[in-house]
Amino acid sequence: MIKSWQSFVLGAVIMLLAVLAMNMVYPVTEKQVIPETAIINTEDLANKVTITPLPTLRIIRGNQVPFEGKVELRQVFAGRAGRDITIVNFQAAGEHADKSLIKIVWENGEVEKLAPGTVNKTFSPDRRAVEIAVIGYSMHERPIFRDASRKGTLTWEIRYEPID
Repeated sequence: MIKSWQSFVLGAVIMLLAVLAMNMVYPVTEKQVIPETAIINTEDLANKVTITPLPTLRIIRGNQVPFEGKVELRQVFAGRAGRDITIVNFQAAGEHADKSLIKIVWENGEVEKLAPGTVNKTFSPDRRAVEIAVIGYSMHERPIFRDASRKGTLTWEIRYEPID
């Protein structure tokens, strides 16, 4: 224990000497001169700066939502439609969960389907979605008998800008 204490004191003394040596080589100046060109007139800036608010972004999310078998969860927009849509995250767990999907119906009637594992998928800001549904699938598929429902979970986060 005594040797470790001596090593600590020796290291502290060496660090103190190093700091003093650096101060002698590179002395700290107490006053720095600011050139006149760097001084900004704030009165002129107040009249030139305009602040425009950002559009409101909304989030639709579900975290570890349990379901059994097949389920379709329709998502509700704030407004009649949404644009500038980003699928931040979509995950599905369960038996045959790879058949789960997010279905987006666009204003022109086109339907787009996204598989689980989709991350940071951004759509063009000029496209408008009228409906988004998260569809979960977790079934034990049997070739002869009827398929049996199994438990599964869905996680999703969708960002959009509402359109009134």
